[in-house]
Amino acid sequence: MVIAPLLAAVLAAAPAPTPTLPPIARVVVTSDRSPESAARSARTTYVVTKRAIVRNGYLTVADALAHIPGVEIERYGGFGSLSNVSIRGSSSAEVLVLIDGMPVAGSQIASIDLGQLPTSGIERIEVVEGGGSTLYGSGSMGGVINIITATPLKPAAAVEVGSFGEASLSLDAPYISMARTVAANDYPLPNGTTLQNADASLTSLRAGFTHDLGPVKLALSGDLVDEHVGVPGAQGFYSPTSREGTVDRDARLSLEHAGARATVTMQLGASTADLSFTCDTPVDPQCPNSYIAPPAPYAQLLTEERTMADVRDVVSNGNEQLVYGFDLARGVARVDDGIDPLAIHPFDQAALYVQSQWFDARGDELYAGLRGERDGAPGGALSPSIGGIERIAGDLSLRWNAATAFRAPTAEELYYPFFSNPGLVPERTRVGDVTLTDDGTAGSIAVGWFTTDGSNLIADNPVTFIPQNIGRAIVQGVTLDARTRSYHGYSAEVAVTNLYRAENLENGSRIAGRGPTFALESGITYIAPPKSRFDGFGIATTSKGPRGLVDTTLPAFDQPVGYTRVDAYAGYRLGSRLVLTLRGYNLTNARYSEFGTYSAASVAFYAYPVPGRSFAVELRTR
Repeated sequence: MVIAPLLAAVLAAAPAPTPTLPPIARVVVTSDRSPESAARSARTTYVVTKRAIVRNGYLTVADALAHIPGVEIERYGGFGSLSNVSIRGSSSAEVLVLIDGMPVAGSQIASIDLGQLPTSGIERIEVVEGGGSTLYGSGSMGGVINIITATPLKPAAAVEVGSFGEASLSLDAPYISMARTVAANDYPLPNGTTLQNADASLTSLRAGFTHDLGPVKLALSGDLVDEHVGVPGAQGFYSPTSREGTVDRDARLSLEHAGARATVTMQLGASTADLSFTCDTPVDPQCPNSYIAPPAPYAQLLTEERTMADVRDVVSNGNEQLVYGFDLARGVARVDDGIDPLAIHPFDQAALYVQSQWFDARGDELYAGLRGERDGAPGGALSPSIGGIERIAGDLSLRWNAATAFRAPTAEELYYPFFSNPGLVPERTRVGDVTLTDDGTAGSIAVGWFTTDGSNLIADNPVTFIPQNIGRAIVQGVTLDARTRSYHGYSAEVAVTNLYRAENLENGSRIAGRGPTFALESGITYIAPPKSRFDGFGIATTSKGPRGLVDTTLPAFDQPVGYTRVDAYAGYRLGSRLVLTLRGYNLTNARYSEFGTYSAASVAFYAYPVPGRSFAVELRTR
């Protein structure tokens, strides 16, 4: 967008970011809906830079976010499979996904699949953890993911081939980026067979243009993403004919006028998402809905179309900043399961918001905000928030946030035949966090605690898989995030998240889909000097503990067991413009499933296993 050159210039002067656990950047634009120093952000914010994306070979947004503390990516298999996101124990529906500050379509008909969002054409990804309802509204009670695109100014290319038939090509040209990845996904399963009907193809095209119209900066950008995948189903329920296709389209227009003390921005956007599913019911006994579908090939289509507008004004001086504006959105969701009559459901949103921040000479901060939003038939809410930064001594600071948050049920949750609940009411929660940070010359360390105490949280019934409101629930955890600064090119990171509580207070059970109780991310990176032939290396280790029983009165299904995996890369510079990189994934060859695992009597059944050990070779321009 229009501020990308400014952000790039600031980041270029900052210490080199580490590719495993992306550091808090010097400038962020998502925390408070305005460009600001990360030192002024009370909310925990992580940034994955373009440099980190390229060095680690992240193909999708899901890949890029997998190592961020507090973020859990739940995959249903290998490349192309559904990848849900959870932040600090939230559900995927409680995380708002934006592109250039505007929501993407898809949340009304399904959760946003980060595994189908390519990283081609992305300048950076910002993740704000904790409730964001004051500034961003419904669906941001767990956090906000803002995917910031860039207008390419010089040509670049990368090609990669790897295990299990995976191959990828990406090209950047002035004002346009494209990428295509295909994978056979014919990897071996723990039971000795080979996965079938799991091939995937992902194609993306992104374009952007910026221009100064006198004092006004104009930015145009758009995206087209097309994915086709086989859907083999869970082990033991193999479907040879199930296929799924998604097509996402986004277009955005931004006008920005920057004055001496105020910056006014107007954004207009349109976004569509089409999700189709087909299978041959007569010959495929595992075809979904085969028990009620007519004796003919089965097909369903879910679509969402939305138009959006945002106008905001940022007024600032040395000691105070005021952000205020309004959001408007309107759209329709089509829920057609291929059996029942076509159903069209309109939705709309209108909101006013304001937030003020005060700063003193010591660097202390206090902010307070309020949002009033109406989401059509489900109703509306007032969402206040308050927080700040207290400088204790030297580089030691205390950051705290408290807010109320809400989420209106989606069209899929309300109307999808056989797996919906028209009686759902909006979720309403109180969220808060406290983080002690020490950002010294040798590195940084942050220790935090977070809590979500809510009523009417929406969660699937573990037996019927029909969404229901939980009268009262609580989610709590602690985090530790420590990282060194670069020393002669070397840097190291370690992060721990302990989601010690995700409890349905009505029956004392753990809420499904809220992440593992324990997660550990660690890594070491070396970036070689510019004149060296060796480009550097990186090693990342991920350890996840078990999730705990959802309901002790039921069989232990959907209880993924703990695992540890190691990913690594090493690069060699072939002259001044080319880099050859060898990448290894899951080098421990851990066989696990992040969804749908049955474990009992030391026997594990992996319903959606991820690939085992794999390798890839990449050639890219510098």
